[in-house]
Amino acid sequence: MNRPTVVFDTNVLVGELAFPDEPLACVALAESGDVEVAVSPALLREFAAVLAYDHLPLPSGRRAETVERVLDVARVVEPAVEIDAAADPDDDVLECAVAACADCVVSDDSHLRDCDGVAGVAVRTREAFLGRFGDPP
Repeated sequence: MNRPTVVFDTNVLVGELAFPDEPLACVALAESGDVEVAVSPALLREFAAVLAYDHLPLPSGRRAETVERVLDVARVVEPAVEIDAAADPDDDVLECAVAACADCVVSDDSHLRDCDGVAGVAVRTREAFLGRFGDPP
């Protein structure tokens, strides 16, 4: 079986990597090689910006290291198509998924989940994704 290609929305990555009490289930699947992760430059910029939010418990010295952790397991793709999904103003995730020919996007954002099927991209919750490919939380 080929390993699936996935795009983790920023909320999934931040939830697992910025909060020490969260299980690293999705990240662990990527680090073990069970799934291939795709990211775009726009998603990496967003991830880095969110990690800098004051309310996150991530020390400033660990921000770059956390972005590097994602880069260590991800394939960077350059989206060639622009997607305008009315349900989600943040179309970068879908554009990345199309560029990577991803099997799915993993997100707990309800607006992005409303885009399930847009441009042929499946959008799954973290729980649904882990139920299929890993250990559910």
